[in-house]
Amino acid sequence: MSNRILVLGDGAAGTIISNKLRFLIPTEDADITVIGNSKFHYFKPDGIHIPLGMKRYQDSVKKPEFLFNYGINYVKDTISNIDVQNKKVSTKSGKEHTYDYLIIATGDRLVPEDIPNFASEAHHFYSLEGSLELKKKLAGFNGGKIVIGPSSIPYQCPPAPYEFTFQLYRYLNKRGILKDTEIHYIFPPNRVFTIENVAVYIEKLFDEKNIQYHTMFNVESIDSGARKINSLEGEELPYDLLVLVPPHKGQEVITKSGLADEVGYIDVDKHKLTYGNYDNVFVIGDATNLPISKAGATAHFESEYLASKIASEISGFISDDEYDGAVACTTVTGDEKAMTLYFSYN
Repeated sequence: MSNRILVLGDGAAGTIISNKLRFLIPTEDADITVIGNSKFHYFKPDGIHIPLGMKRYQDSVKKPEFLFNYGINYVKDTISNIDVQNKKVSTKSGKEHTYDYLIIATGDRLVPEDIPNFASEAHHFYSLEGSLELKKKLAGFNGGKIVIGPSSIPYQCPPAPYEFTFQLYRYLNKRGILKDTEIHYIFPPNRVFTIENVAVYIEKLFDEKNIQYHTMFNVESIDSGARKINSLEGEELPYDLLVLVPPHKGQEVITKSGLADEVGYIDVDKHKLTYGNYDNVFVIGDATNLPISKAGATAHFESEYLASKIASEISGFISDDEYDGAVACTTVTGDEKAMTLYFSYN
């Protein structure tokens, strides 16, 4: 009997793991089904380039169906409940899907509504719509004080705020308005990036470019009247343009299904990527609460490990390999330069 592999989510993580599984497992040995409801697949790393006119947004979107390898069943539907005890997933259309292996790759969501006045005052590049709105705003910007950074952690793609900051510096310089602009970078922990040696290097680049940075700045509120942003730590910063990463949470269905608290991120075994005591339920990508970055690169490396593990099991070989948290990602630092970060749990 063919094994039933069910993948929840048609974003980066769901697409990558499905394609890797299909590549490794013969069609007669496993039926692979993906459930997702994305209108289009948006390549999120382009979000830092679109507002600055460096990329055409049309090149950053594809139909989800276009990205799945032959032999993958793609079901366009919304997940309404995940029942790991009875090995079934319910959808909004009223259907139930059973499985032998379940992979939760539901990602996370933006919750700008958690900060009052966010919608009217702040801009961001974490969605296609947000990037296009920011592009319009920047086109009419002629100088002043710009505040950039994440409102809180965790958030998708930790390097993205500093990447955008460096690209913005270049953009303002090309437009000849850098001399009329102050750039302020905020970050919630006590350094400008979570990884210490990377933070030291980024601070050096900030200093060279006279970009001011404010650490231990967790956003509490936005004062739309005074045009100031306030931190939980008691600091306030005035702004003319506010570019703020919205707060993030896991998907609501994860909480409703009893797999996580109201924040919505799932506890997993960091070496096996399994949920609880279920050795056939895995979680990858932004849906996890793993102590590594929430990024597409992470999903790539997790999928490499997990697809190999499941393929081995289905072929009759029990693999005792473990995931060590290895990730590599290349991040831009402006002036047509970049650096690659390699890291793991250790």
